[in-house]
Amino acid sequence: MAQSATYYNPPPPQSSSSRFSLPSTTSPSPSSTSSPPPRREVSRTSLPPSGLQNVFTPIPGQGRNVGILDRPLNKTRGGEVSNSAWAFLFAEIISYSQSRVDSVTDLERRLASLGYEAGQRILSLLLLRNTLTTSSKDPKREHRLIPILQFIHTQVYKYVFGKPADGLERSVEGEDEYMLTCNSPPLTQHISIPRDMGQLSCEAFTAGLVEGVLDGLDVPARVTAHTVPTDQYPQRSVILIKLDQKVMDREEILAK
Repeated sequence: MAQSATYYNPPPPQSSSSRFSLPSTTSPSPSSTSSPPPRREVSRTSLPPSGLQNVFTPIPGQGRNVGILDRPLNKTRGGEVSNSAWAFLFAEIISYSQSRVDSVTDLERRLASLGYEAGQRILSLLLLRNTLTTSSKDPKREHRLIPILQFIHTQVYKYVFGKPADGLERSVEGEDEYMLTCNSPPLTQHISIPRDMGQLSCEAFTAGLVEGVLDGLDVPARVTAHTVPTDQYPQRSVILIKLDQKVMDREEILAK
């Protein structure tokens, strides 16, 4: 089983203590009398000062609150969940997934699978809102590659993370590779990776999310996450999109 990634949320209260631990995969033999090796614990501290926001909004003229699921889809925008709540939830997702895998590769694959399902649902919601808010009775759906990538770069990223991605570039190594860059990814800004798990990228969740959106738009691709730090942005993340050949063939036909 992979060792634990520690979740930090400064500043920690003086009374905080580790409340969760991952079981060790190596159990002592029946004849062994030595004490078992210490467990690597997942320590968590208090939430940022922003705290949790109320997810209920009172209806004008009525004396009760309405949950998120009862709000109109075309009027509910981002901001229902604060950054601290999302960071806490994502730390739990990593801890839960880590306890059920045996390697860094399996952990990234599991995070990507969860992100893929989220991307499929986010795409359906955004397309529905665009349909409800447009003045045209027959809204246009993009089929070209560049507008689709710009849709992910701007609308999807802004809806999920509160801001567009910092860059969208085509790789110099191939025409079928594109990169989405985020200098300070909000998803993993509170995640600290141990040295022995240096290859782990928790942005695999974002890669799965992007892949789910692309598949929903009929643009099959293999999407992976990579950490490419710089002096100014030590947590800089790159989402690499490797397009399927049929996408490139379709682009060539549509360009004629």
